[in-house]
Amino acid sequence: MLYDELLEELVRRWGLELDELPLRTLSGLIAFARRGAEEVVLKLPDHESDEAVAGAALLHFQGQGSVRVFERGPGGALLLERARPGHALTKLVIEGADDQATVVLCALVRELHRREPPDGGFPAVEDWGRGFERYRRMGDKTIPVALLDWASGLFADLAASQADRRLLHGDLHHDNILFDVSRGWLAIDPKGALGEPAYEIGAALRNPTEDPTWFARTSIVDRRVRIVSDCLGLDRRRILAWAYSQAILSAVWSLEDQLDAKRGLATAEAILALL
Repeated sequence: MLYDELLEELVRRWGLELDELPLRTLSGLIAFARRGAEEVVLKLPDHESDEAVAGAALLHFQGQGSVRVFERGPGGALLLERARPGHALTKLVIEGADDQATVVLCALVRELHRREPPDGGFPAVEDWGRGFERYRRMGDKTIPVALLDWASGLFADLAASQADRRLLHGDLHHDNILFDVSRGWLAIDPKGALGEPAYEIGAALRNPTEDPTWFARTSIVDRRVRIVSDCLGLDRRRILAWAYSQAILSAVWSLEDQLDAKRGLATAEAILALL
């Protein structure tokens, strides 16, 4: 069924009134709507996107640290809680409260990881690590071979030595954390993967904004990781090692999508001095 047809069907089925025209994103279609007095978000995921299991991940989280799922429909459609006013955690960083933003992130990690991991239905972080080998086959030379080899080896060693796996959000950065006046900070748009909690921090160390001066500095990385380690009791070395290998993997993903790899490479360089 085409997006437009499915959207019309779900608007009727769930008694929705759209606030504005739907937005087409890299991961599907999103529409802001109302159901009576309730403000909601309607998402129609692209099954080829990296958010194909977002609905299942949100259901696993059960609204603890994340937006709630109100309805599920055909094609993986989701009717979701809408955060109001909905500003992102990025706002705190830009206002000079980076430490506070990192503490908020830690609180959400604690909430999201409360439950035992599901038996199946989600990729493992090892699956994501296959990107290193795909990049080798591409023949691209943007990422130096020495960096790629070290990052892929580090990633493999970490994956093989994981303990206490959880269902991870998988993309828990500042723009995916929104403020709701009633419920506080809430995560949106999970990618969903099984792995250890230390893996979860990497995305936040590559954010926020497109400007690396907000995150890709050794002093910023060091301060954030100290806060995370203190708040969550996670091993500092594993946080940094995961974050470094993920930064190179992020550069790989960017190049696969024909995008600029500078975010990942700059973050990796900032982390390297701490390893």
